[in-house]
Amino acid sequence: MRTGPNIYKRKDGRWEARVLLARKPGGKSRYKYLYASTYREVARAKTNYESALSASIKITPMSSLSFSEASKEWLEAFQKKWKPATYNKYVNCLKKYILPEWEAVAAAGITQECYDALIFHLEETLSGSSLRTINTVIIGCLKHSLKCVPILCKTPTENPKNTRLVTLSEQEAARLTEALCVRSDLSAVGILLTLHSGIRIGELCALRWEDICVEQQILHIRHTLQRIQVPHAAPKQPMTRLQLGLPKNKREREIPMHPAIFQQLQNLSRIYPPSTYLLSGTEKPVEPRTIANRFKRILKDTGIRDIHFHALRHTFATRCVESNINIPALSEMLGHSSIRITVDRYVHLSRKFKQEQIEAVSFTDIVSKNPPGNSGLVSEASSRQESRQGASG
Repeated sequence: MRTGPNIYKRKDGRWEARVLLARKPGGKSRYKYLYASTYREVARAKTNYESALSASIKITPMSSLSFSEASKEWLEAFQKKWKPATYNKYVNCLKKYILPEWEAVAAAGITQECYDALIFHLEETLSGSSLRTINTVIIGCLKHSLKCVPILCKTPTENPKNTRLVTLSEQEAARLTEALCVRSDLSAVGILLTLHSGIRIGELCALRWEDICVEQQILHIRHTLQRIQVPHAAPKQPMTRLQLGLPKNKREREIPMHPAIFQQLQNLSRIYPPSTYLLSGTEKPVEPRTIANRFKRILKDTGIRDIHFHALRHTFATRCVESNINIPALSEMLGHSSIRITVDRYVHLSRKFKQEQIEAVSFTDIVSKNPPGNSGLVSEASSRQESRQGASG
């Protein structure tokens, strides 16, 4: 049967041609369908339509922009909707990874081949998270300038070595807890609180004593503190600044206090004014980098392996899963945007949890029918063997 690119003969006898208009961010394609009674007619119609489509794209003002210009307009259009750290992340992504290859390329000239070549080069060194950010930036720029995404963005695959979450063992957690409890400084209190609440380091640094409700035994997570870049900083001016903003996903939340930390927080809340920060006891906060360095020193002094501060959050979540805590409740305490994130990240990781789950599966009925030694299975196999021998004889 005579066919061409995206040209097919239908069951009703007509010929059908498909013209790719765009690929949506999810990867689904959108086509224009053309019909004719003969192959030659539909092929001619397809060629004419593609020529007209190409001409219309070229004369569209937005699509005549270079990718560099399109990215600037995209950043300006959405800057107010993003957190400052998100905006800086997109700017850095453009400068470091995308614009060096595409700066002079027209936004309308970004083809699947251009994208594939860029990603093939970057995926050798970048993590799946970085590649997802690159996809977000590319899709955002193209959609803003062309009103469509004419390419299919590749879904990054993670290296299993990079996706393994680091947690404290039970022995390490006990040793760290013991070391923290004998210390009297507020940094030790903050680290112990993180181990028993799973809050992020920026949320810990932004925590004030007024966020700790002793009467209800609840932590109110209302802000996060992070050091961010200052866009277009003037010469001799600081390149970064501390930013106090909403927590990740822009959602405040409440976390019940764990009994292991409640009494200590209750006693200290009588000493420090409500408006002061938990980690400093003053109106000036402690930076995330500072508390992370203090945590490293405590690990070294305690003889615990060198791990990231975020491992405390992973440890809390993993212990909650192992204790069979309600997953939706855990997801809310961690501040995840969906339960799926909690399940994918923690539920399947714990060896202890998996062992407990398999031990909970009952095989009583099967064992009672086939007691240890598999005598029932052996007898059945012997019977089948004797039947085959009789048939062959």
